[in-house]
Amino acid sequence: MEPAIRLLTSRIRDVLFFVLVGAGVLGCSACPSGGPAPLPASSSPLTQVCYYPDQPPDESSPPSLTMPAVVSPGGSRPLQFLALSGGVAGAPFTAGVLVGWSQSGKRPAFDQVTGISSGSLIGAYAFLGPKYDAPMQRLILTMTSSDLIKFRPLCCMLLDGAFGSAKPAERLIRRAFDDTFMADLRCAYAEGRRLFIGTMNLETKRLAIWDLGAIASSGRPDADDLVRKVLLAAVSWPGAVPPVCFDVEVNGCCHREEHCDAGSVAMVLPPISPFPSSPAGSDLYVLASRKLYSDPEPVPHRAFHRLKPSVTAIFEALTRADVSHLYSLCLLSGMRFHMLALPQGYHGEPPSIANLYPKEARQLFETGYHMGVGGPCWRCTPPGAEAGEGAFPRDGREVRH
Repeated sequence: MEPAIRLLTSRIRDVLFFVLVGAGVLGCSACPSGGPAPLPASSSPLTQVCYYPDQPPDESSPPSLTMPAVVSPGGSRPLQFLALSGGVAGAPFTAGVLVGWSQSGKRPAFDQVTGISSGSLIGAYAFLGPKYDAPMQRLILTMTSSDLIKFRPLCCMLLDGAFGSAKPAERLIRRAFDDTFMADLRCAYAEGRRLFIGTMNLETKRLAIWDLGAIASSGRPDADDLVRKVLLAAVSWPGAVPPVCFDVEVNGCCHREEHCDAGSVAMVLPPISPFPSSPAGSDLYVLASRKLYSDPEPVPHRAFHRLKPSVTAIFEALTRADVSHLYSLCLLSGMRFHMLALPQGYHGEPPSIANLYPKEARQLFETGYHMGVGGPCWRCTPPGAEAGEGAFPRDGREVRH
């Protein structure tokens, strides 16, 4: 009798999950009427670079991914770019690499940093240099699910079309990115360095890229709060918490945009730089917070459990595709490509939204730290180029009768 009861309970749980997911998707469709805001004429068809919503960008601001970003005076000196991937599961690994890299004395001052999802929070600290290693380490090693989301499925589903509230994440971001951080961000922007963070516009399903230094230096009375709002949107999981709303003016028309974590449209942002003519000797460093390829594991027999590896495979494939794109851009521009990912040999219990970093944060951090402290051993080839990574056609002889 007990096995039958457990089986029935698991089936009910699976059905409820899909009902709740379906309700969440329907809830997300309740956006302001009037259609999506038109993109500026200068925007790329796939992305939109945002500076501060109610003021036009100045002449030095790059209107799209294909235009050069302003860098500090130095003529043709080599530039240093850092791109941080999304993937909350391996965020402590990425933080560990950066702290260890600082300890090695070989970490450069970055001219530009880009970040997606959890990479936006780590990237904001990495952008300002080793001075912020300690706050970054403290944030990543102590962060729990309750610091990001308060689960209230019934109430939030009815009111916000989400499973929980993002109030805890708002408080965390306000503490972590305080007035001192904002002052340092403005100084870095004045030096010509740039920090770009990605979110997804839920109506257009497109990537939006925000210049946080430009926002902080805009002179708006709410500039600091707007920076924090963008960071909140960057880590707001769609459906788990409500999207973050921005009132924008595009081509003279006012519109409300809803933004969330961009991990479903991009896992790594390319540098906003003068491709294909970067100064000789420039470097692009890519830190992927997940493995490039999952470890083999037994195939689950329940529908819900089969869904999880499929979703994982999608994000891994998106990460590999974005990293390969960056490798191609480096070939075109003459930049040197460097990439580091969570080692294939790492084994640990993956976190979940409901149980973030149960015991893994310290182990992940130390794995990254040991890889960084001696000066990271960078990979210079794209995903799929190393032995055992490629897919080969089968002619049927492998299949037994």
